[in-house]
Amino acid sequence: MSGLLWATRLEEPLQAERRVMSSNPFRFSFLLLLLCVVVFLGTASATSVFLDNPKYDVKTEVGPDAATGGWFIHLGLTGLRVKLTPESPQELEVAYIFPDSPAAEKLEKGDRIVGAGKRPFSKPHTFGYGVGKFSYEGPLTEFADALDAAMAAKGTLPLLVTRGEKKTRINLQVKTDYGKYAKNWPFKCDRSEKLLKEGIDYLVEKQNASGLWHNRPHLNCFAVLALLGDDPKLHRERVLKAARSMARATDDKIRYEGLDCWKYTLYGIALAEIYLATEEKWILPELEEIHRWLVKAQISDGGFGHRPANRPGGNGYGSICILTGQAKMAWALMKMCGIEIDSDAYQKAHEFVDRGTNQRGYVWYEDSSGGRGYADMGRTGAAVLAHALDAKEGGYKEFALRSARCIGEHPDTFSDTHGSPILGMVWTAFGAAQDPASLRKLLDENRWWFTLSQCSDGTFYYQPNRDNNPQDYTAAPRLSATSAAALILTLPKRNLKMTQLLLR
Repeated sequence: MSGLLWATRLEEPLQAERRVMSSNPFRFSFLLLLLCVVVFLGTASATSVFLDNPKYDVKTEVGPDAATGGWFIHLGLTGLRVKLTPESPQELEVAYIFPDSPAAEKLEKGDRIVGAGKRPFSKPHTFGYGVGKFSYEGPLTEFADALDAAMAAKGTLPLLVTRGEKKTRINLQVKTDYGKYAKNWPFKCDRSEKLLKEGIDYLVEKQNASGLWHNRPHLNCFAVLALLGDDPKLHRERVLKAARSMARATDDKIRYEGLDCWKYTLYGIALAEIYLATEEKWILPELEEIHRWLVKAQISDGGFGHRPANRPGGNGYGSICILTGQAKMAWALMKMCGIEIDSDAYQKAHEFVDRGTNQRGYVWYEDSSGGRGYADMGRTGAAVLAHALDAKEGGYKEFALRSARCIGEHPDTFSDTHGSPILGMVWTAFGAAQDPASLRKLLDENRWWFTLSQCSDGTFYYQPNRDNNPQDYTAAPRLSATSAAALILTLPKRNLKMTQLLLR
């Protein structure tokens, strides 16, 4: 189960959660990653993050990004990759230019972009990870706004560039066939629909003969849910092919291999959604196996850790809220499938997440509410879904709405989720969607990410983020981001139970 090693540092805690991380035996893991050992990821603390300590020298060997030579920031359809550094927080330094792109033969490596859309950048970027520092407002958001404006008009994108000591203006010509984002995107939005179609086409192309896409369960889960969310009839055979592979990878035996709790919770969610959409009876006994496994894997405090309970040598960090939320989510979906769930185990999982939720609805790293603060929202989104999928029982609707509105109150952490931003972005968006006003705030705040992550081949790119975990970049920079973005763009279709049951 080496494919699950990405999960070792999900959701960086702040302040009240630091006591968990201070005793974390995996803090050294990012160094091992740089030594090319496939081990646990990440070492960034709340004060040592991507934009304070750039890791531009991290490389991938996958796809067209292998040629870029580093983990740089992508600037959408321009073909530019840039650096943003603390030394120059109000300019973007060109690090790579894709051949045959709008920027090819117009800009050079080392050029410094100091403005876009005929205007100099108005403010420096805010560096750091934490409350008051999450916003990407500055050169990145201003560049995204100028690029969006060009794509919605005649395609001319003026850039203000410093080359050496000389300042000049350079016009790039970008595609206009995507048009502009609708005010309520991705709902009733032609651009969103075009991006979704391209993303789905890519996922169809990249599905392996096994039915899966990668050895990372979150990528497989999100890719198959994207197909299901797009069109369950059109993609039925591909979805079932993925389901059979997930079924082969799971049973009811505890083996203490890898980080199995991630695989079982994610595949439980995916298989339950697939059954509810296809009514393939063979899936039911597979879900029952996963249910039995989860009951045995649950820790005595009601939570779930990276590894099952009672593993010799420990199970990672102990119980954590995001995994417990995913387990509860899987169980709630299984109940919809007609499977009898262990009510005691289910209630204990709910109580664990409840203990980790503060008054404003933010879900902390473990079962300690940590006061009224907040950090990144991935685990909060997972908790929202877990509650919303069973909103008719035990007051769970109130839990779901409170946490969904917390995301809307703090939408600027979207791409900064600790460990795997890909995982966090999906749960954050789907959690916010349980309250339409919160989803609107989240998407409006983070439209820049979709604009700048868009690639010319119909994919999305895994951007560097403040938590500084490059694992999804080194493993699959476009598959990871495209599976997440495509899944989020299926929200208007409401083909998943997670989206059919939007709370009002």
